[in-house]
Amino acid sequence: MSGLLLPAAIAATPPDEPVPPSVYTYGYGFGANDDGAEGNASTNDPALQGATSEGPQRLAPYECENVGGDVQVCEPETGDGGSAGPSPSELAATEWRRLPIPVPNVRTAPPRGSDGLVGLPEWFWVTNWKTMTGRAAARGVWAEVVARPQSMTIDPGDGRGSVRCTGPGTAYDESRRASRQRTDCSYTYSQSSAHERGGAYRVRVTVVWGGTWTGSDGSSGVLPPLSRSMTFRLRVAEAQGLYGRGDR
Repeated sequence: MSGLLLPAAIAATPPDEPVPPSVYTYGYGFGANDDGAEGNASTNDPALQGATSEGPQRLAPYECENVGGDVQVCEPETGDGGSAGPSPSELAATEWRRLPIPVPNVRTAPPRGSDGLVGLPEWFWVTNWKTMTGRAAARGVWAEVVARPQSMTIDPGDGRGSVRCTGPGTAYDESRRASRQRTDCSYTYSQSSAHERGGAYRVRVTVVWGGTWTGSDGSSGVLPPLSRSMTFRLRVAEAQGLYGRGDR
């Protein structure tokens, strides 16, 4: 070893069973050299079994790099020059979390800001009910995500339960008579909001979104549901207090 001095008597005495040096210029291993330093490659490495003077016969895919002189470092091949990339399902989950799914834009009839009426259905509908898509890619792998609104739930704020709608609701058309219009997304209050804080009910509308994904390798799947909500105040008055002479 470098820097180590041996007594002359000992140094001059050859070993009883000298180990002949091996010849292998493609790497290094653990054979003893004549000066006691690490020598050339051993063929005990299972990845280099069958090595010859013309080079190693690798049994597994390895990438090798010369690092100086006759020294070569070999590592298992990864196919992309680094660690394995994310799977399509992992990319889909990441894209699902960052997809800008909007808060529902809710309209009502009678409109918010004016009084609803006890006994008169309050219409609800969402104006931004639409499909969204997203795509994520990394290291040659990609995933496409499709998000769709699936249902809407209305908590009217009076403590009497909620209403679930399977779609965005029907927009009220002010140019048509009320008796000629129908919706499956409405709620009828049985008492005014005068006793509520601020004189208005606190209404909460929640839209649930479902997602699916497809990957670059042909895989696909379903994503966990997400929800977005908005809250607003809605005044409801007693109907009899609002009827005038023109309604008789």
